[in-house]
Amino acid sequence: MNSSQLVNFPVRLTCKISDVSEIKPMIDEFIYHYKKLQSGEFSWRILLPRHSKSDHDIKRLGAAIYGELMLSLKKNKLIVNLRDLRYIHDNDNYGWLLLNPKMAEKLEINY
Repeated sequence: MNSSQLVNFPVRLTCKISDVSEIKPMIDEFIYHYKKLQSGEFSWRILLPRHSKSDHDIKRLGAAIYGELMLSLKKNKLIVNLRDLRYIHDNDNYGWLLLNPKMAEKLEINY
């Protein structure tokens, strides 16, 4: 599969994060939707900026999101049933798809 297939994959919600202060509200919303849609239809896209002061800042932002996400899932006693796909979304953003494995299978079959 190529980036254009990932860019065009339909998701329930897309969040654009460019600062650490935006992580907590996004995680809260993520947990709400994850609880609600564990039926196999869970799909989210997170967009991170490609052009920052340094690539290290973006990697740190992604690591912070991942850490907070795993911690919040554990705190809420939710089973982690996600597949993540990272890709270049466009000239300005990296993309990160978080999908239920059943949704990821649809991605592989349909594309």
